[in-house]
Amino acid sequence: MGKTSACIKMIQILSCRDVVSTKELADLLETNPRNIKEYVKELEIAGYTVESEKGIYGGYRLDKRELLPSLSLSKAEKELLQEGTNFLKECSDFVKFNAYQQVMGKIMSTFPSNQRVEPITMIDRFPLAIDRNLLQQRYEILSEAIEEQLKCEVKYLPASNQVKEHILHPYKLFVYNGSWFVLAWNERIHDFGYFKLNRITEIVKTRNHFTLLKTYEESDFLDSFGMKQNGEYYHIELELKDLKTVMQERIYGKNQKIEEIDEHYIRFMCDMQNKNMILSFVLSFGSKCKVLSPDWLKEMLEKELWTMMSFYE
Repeated sequence: MGKTSACIKMIQILSCRDVVSTKELADLLETNPRNIKEYVKELEIAGYTVESEKGIYGGYRLDKRELLPSLSLSKAEKELLQEGTNFLKECSDFVKFNAYQQVMGKIMSTFPSNQRVEPITMIDRFPLAIDRNLLQQRYEILSEAIEEQLKCEVKYLPASNQVKEHILHPYKLFVYNGSWFVLAWNERIHDFGYFKLNRITEIVKTRNHFTLLKTYEESDFLDSFGMKQNGEYYHIELELKDLKTVMQERIYGKNQKIEEIDEHYIRFMCDMQNKNMILSFVLSFGSKCKVLSPDWLKEMLEKELWTMMSFYE
């Protein structure tokens, strides 16, 4: 990449970010970190003001009041673009953020100085404990393997915490409950399975091709509620206290219904998968929740509570 192209790209990056470190700029521009100072000088000669901040969270900041306008966008439209950029920045599962921010930089760099939009604070309460670049690397390998119909050798860390080796035929990448998964045929068990990308410890795309199964139908494995082959659905009914507003905010399962009993109590009903996840869901409400059905859930809850109490005897 030539110096002029690098400087233009640097403007695009800085125009939609607050502070960007030297290392991150160098990675995005595919250059040596030593060249960043040279690019900064070129931008300053061109009339831009690039401020530097020291410290562990330091880097370079562009004075966005000096950017030239070219797009006719309303203030509300610009706020939407900025909000979207900041939201996606905090989403651990958005693996193409670097490419996205470059595109947004081209748009943001056209904002007039008297209509500067302040960033909106977005907080991801429980972000994935994995580096975004590593997640993107796994995503790209699997994406290429799906496109080329190539098998992948993976080492995978399941809930049992014992790494297992698999040969996968990847069919589909998807996000479920804030995590990236791949739906793949597993040669080890001769069946399909769902694999979290952040639990893949090693992955190699082989040169061995696989043939798509003629009987494969994506709708057999995925729907709007997630993974259809992740266990059967169970109908649950709960009585909840002072949680009507909270429960109305989200869809927790299929066929969800909420009936008001009185000003404090509601009857909550829906169909959910995975007995252990249902138990965790119920426990999250503490004493504000009473299980009405099914009986197996009452038994699981009672057993779990007695076990928890024994820790404090």
